[in-house]
Parts: sequence; C-alpha cells; structure tokens
Amino acid sequence: MVASLAVACSGDPVVEVEPSEDLDLRIGRLDQELFHAAPDSMASVSLKAYATYGEFYRVYIEQILQGAPINDPRLPMVLHRFVLDPDWSDAQRAVDSTLGDMEPQRVQFEEAFGRLHTLFPDSLVPRVVAFNSGFNYGIFPTDSVLGIGVEWFIGKDHPVIGYLAPEAFPQYVKDRMTPEMLVPSAVKGWLLVHYTRDIRGADLLTNLVETGKVMALLDVLLPETDPHLKFAFSREQLAWCKANEFLVWKEIVSKDELYSKDNDLIARLMNDGPFTNGFPHESPGHIGEWIGYRMVMAYMKQNPKTSYAQLLALKDPRLILKDYKPR
Repeated sequence: MVASLAVACSGDPVVEVEPSEDLDLRIGRLDQELFHAAPDSMASVSLKAYATYGEFYRVYIEQILQGAPINDPRLPMVLHRFVLDPDWSDAQRAVDSTLGDMEPQRVQFEEAFGRLHTLFPDSLVPRVVAFNSGFNYGIFPTDSVLGIGVEWFIGKDHPVIGYLAPEAFPQYVKDRMTPEMLVPSAVKGWLLVHYTRDIRGADLLTNLVETGKVMALLDVLLPETDPHLKFAFSREQLAWCKANEFLVWKEIVSKDELYSKDNDLIARLMNDGPFTNGFPHESPGHIGEWIGYRMVMAYMKQNPKTSYAQLLALKDPRLILKDYKPR
C-alpha cells in the first residue's frame, strides 16, 4: 500500500491501494456473441459459447435466461427466438450504442480487482462476462465468474427502460439503470457474495457491520467512483443520510432494535426500496447499509493499523460498535 490518501464515501481519508500489475482482465461479451451472430447459426454459436464459457454458459442458459436445458436439442430454436425478439434485440442495440466495447468499464474492473488482489493476494479474480438477460438479472456472481446483465445499464431515459412494467420495475429501480452504476454494482455484488460470512439468524448489529465492511472495502477498490453510486442512492439521498445520521442512529437505539433478530425489522433497514419505512420519504432504502458503513469507518479511523483482512475476520460486531459515536 502507498501512503497517499483518497476520500471515502463518508468524507474521511482512506489509504490508497496500488492495483496489482499481474492482472490482464478482459470482459467476455456473450451478449454480442449471441446477438451479432446470424440467427440461423445458433447451434454452432451455442456450442462455441459452451466451449468458451464452460459451466457459466450452462448457468446462463438454464438459470439466467431460463431458456432450456443446455443439452436440449431445441436450445438453438430458443436462442433464435430470443435474439430476434424485438424487445431483447432493441435492448441489445441500446447496449451496443451506450456501452460500446466497454473499455472504460474494463479498465475500472481491472483496477478494482487489482486493488483487491493487492489486499488479498490469494483471492480469486473473477472472470467478467457480459450477457443480455432479458432483464432477468443485473448482477450474477458465481464461484468464479462475475456475470453482468448489461441491458440493465443502458440509461434510465432510454425508451426500452420506459417499456418495463412499473409493478416489476418501480421508478427507483429504473433510475439506477445508468452506465455509471455498472461497475460499482458489479464489484459490490462480488464482494457481498465472496467477502461476507453467513449471518442468517444474526441480529441487526451483525447485519449492519457485515454490510458496512463490504462498503468500506468497496471504497478502497473504487476510490474515484462517486459515493452515491456505491450505495445505489441518489445524490440527494446520500446528502440526507449525512445530515440525519444521528437521528437514524437514535431511532434504532431508542427502540432497542440493535440486538433484535426480528426478520421484519432487519429487512426494513437492510432491504431495498424507494425509501426506508419508518423514516421520511427523503431517506433511501437499505439505510442500514449506510449506518453499518459509518460504524466500520469509525472503527478504522480509531484503529488505522487494522488491515482489511483483519477487519473482515472480526466476528464480534460489538468491537466495531464501541468506536461509533455519531453526533
């Protein structure tokens, strides 16, 4: 690590981490391989994709697209219909025009996972694969692949986004469908799957701290990314969080919610939504993510020699809680 400082989402300084130079990250363009092929060549294209992407191609076909079993002889026909469907082909044209060759995103991924490799030299660097999911999945991390449904990031004002049913895609979700959200959403998804422990059945404090650890790590991996993008907040929502941090914390503590294991309570504070129930409509959803992040940043400020490996290894969230004193 180097001695220069970057600015965290909280405004506090964090130590910059130099990316590992060993990475040569590429983005597999499964979306273009399917949609840019002749529709009558789907049998050979599918076989080639299976050879290229291996088990992840089966996951894409069977779980993400929910198309057909990978060995089903009807699969080429299913793919033929998919790439010719006006909705999905329009979405892919939007991807091609908006994201192009994805070189800016590739550079961001290479730097982010290069920093992660510096912090955790034995960590697996994922293979990044872009696909068109038909708006089924935006981010799909597996054990070794970081899959990205690129049609989710073509711009909230694109006509294709306007056609999405509001009951399945409420406005706050559509507002995030911008190219700028692609990299932070994907890296965050990878961290949530691979750098958090199983906390099912744990109390609210544990949920806050474990998510806060991920957000603190995300800060280091994406130091130049606007903070509100990392949280998937609007700028106004992040400003509201900063202005009302003490009030949010006071609400949680005054109701003795911190050590509660009530699933509904935890979901209210941690799950997504247009705002957090129980707080003003100016608040963002998943506000617990912000509070957890602030807890972890307070701990790191008081314990500057703590490595991120040591931070993630901390099992007792009360060790982190003791340094959190919002005002």
